[in-house]
Amino acid sequence: GERETRVSKRLIRSKDGGGSSKLEEGDKVEARYRGREKYYPGKITRDRGDGTYDISYDDGERETRVEERLIRKKDRDRSRSRSRGGDDRLSEGDKVEADYRGRGKFYKGKISRDRGDDTYDIAYDDGEREIRVAKRLIRKIGGGSDSFREGDKIEADYRGRGKFYPGKISRDRGDDTYDIDYDDGERETRVSKRLIRKKDRSRSRSRSPRGGGRLREGDKIEADYRGRGRFYPGKIDRDRRDGTYDIAYDDGERETRVEGRLIRAKESSSSSSGEKFYLGDKVDARYRGREKYYPGKVGRAHADGTYDIDYDDGEKETRVEERLIRKRERGSSRSRSRGADDRLSEGDKVEADYRGRGKFYPGKITRDRGDDTYDISYDDGEREIRVAKRLIRKIGGGSDSFRE
Repeated sequence: GERETRVSKRLIRSKDGGGSSKLEEGDKVEARYRGREKYYPGKITRDRGDGTYDISYDDGERETRVEERLIRKKDRDRSRSRSRGGDDRLSEGDKVEADYRGRGKFYKGKISRDRGDDTYDIAYDDGEREIRVAKRLIRKIGGGSDSFREGDKIEADYRGRGKFYPGKISRDRGDDTYDIDYDDGERETRVSKRLIRKKDRSRSRSRSPRGGGRLREGDKIEADYRGRGRFYPGKIDRDRRDGTYDIAYDDGERETRVEGRLIRAKESSSSSSGEKFYLGDKVDARYRGREKYYPGKVGRAHADGTYDIDYDDGEKETRVEERLIRKRERGSSRSRSRGADDRLSEGDKVEADYRGRGKFYPGKITRDRGDDTYDISYDDGEREIRVAKRLIRKIGGGSDSFRE
């Protein structure tokens, strides 16, 4: 006749004596951290009594209210073994190569799900996914000879987006994942080993025009569409990093995983010459990819070969491709010079095209912004900031320079 309320699940067992898989506080387990596909070792620190548990991981991380379906008892070490011996069993998390869509070419990835019927779901290193791949189309990758140590200088695929950025290993988690401190100040934890490469192969990121003919995202090329023997113009839309590329053709067609042998560089693109630009460089750029070049300067250089441009007319544009930029060695296109030196200085008396409306008003330079723009104090009391140099002309011209 007794009754008891709110009895913890861990204090109850079924009467038939089953429940050998029940989890209890102190049990050594493996759990899928934050619901990801990979299991990490730890132990149960608290049974919440509602089918969820708190986990203290062996690497020092903690997680609360982990669902029971994401936890397994640690006694089955075999399932996580990466042994390269006689056991060819495939398990979730295994690094493999698989014959993508049965086309005869193997691509690297990992097992994301074991379907239990000798088929597996694959998450490829290049971001593609494939489900129910037959075991016969999969082979284990034998050796992680590549091992990273804390302090190693590396490049890592930040958030798995396909672009590698330089940094260093700040922590080895001991389970083939690493914490990364990027050179640009970003941090990332538990980065999979497959997304990291040693930095000694800087060739892959080099923008030198020689570079062994390597193709880069954004390169203008011609490709043999579907291998039919005829080449069509386009550009590299994505480097799959396995010797294949996605192509965006000029006629609007797209093609994925085109082999490098079917692609050739478009020779006529030599005008961009693979030139590298630096912060502050004076350049001309094709605003929004249009045909006309506008003067400006490099405001920021990105690690992926694109640049932010601050145009002389006040416009700004981010991540402009290198092919759309050229060095401004020919000042003639912009010069209104009436003598050898048309430099403007703070205090100079000038006339400026107020708001670019076509009419010039007298005033003086109150501030040189250092990027060929100036602040103007007009004689009628108006003020204007960041006026492009091309909209300003000196009063009195010649070599005379006027100050207050």
